[in-house]
Amino acid sequence: MKKILILAIAMATFSIGMASEGRIDRHEPNASKLIATQIYSMLGEFTIPNDIRGSKAEVRIAIDNGNYIRVLSVETENEKLAEFIRSSLDFEKLNKGNFEKGVVYRLPIEVKK
Repeated sequence: MKKILILAIAMATFSIGMASEGRIDRHEPNASKLIATQIYSMLGEFTIPNDIRGSKAEVRIAIDNGNYIRVLSVETENEKLAEFIRSSLDFEKLNKGNFEKGVVYRLPIEVKK
């Protein structure tokens, strides 16, 4: 009886080890999420003017060969927000990641009140 119990425990342990072996999938973050995270941290480094607080914008960007951000368009009703985004992001270098060249990324941006 003891031998059967020990054998069952050994088989269960062995099967759990075999089931998890080699099946660990590494999750790589989505490129757009990685870009958004870096851009939001870049914008957070600047002092936000009071006249753009509470405004929203949709920004379209592309990444060039040196991982530099190119602002293609800023759609917003607040012109000062558009100027702030362009001056803060255009030609800034992203820190990490391999991004596809020629892909246009859309980022919604909302400035807190």
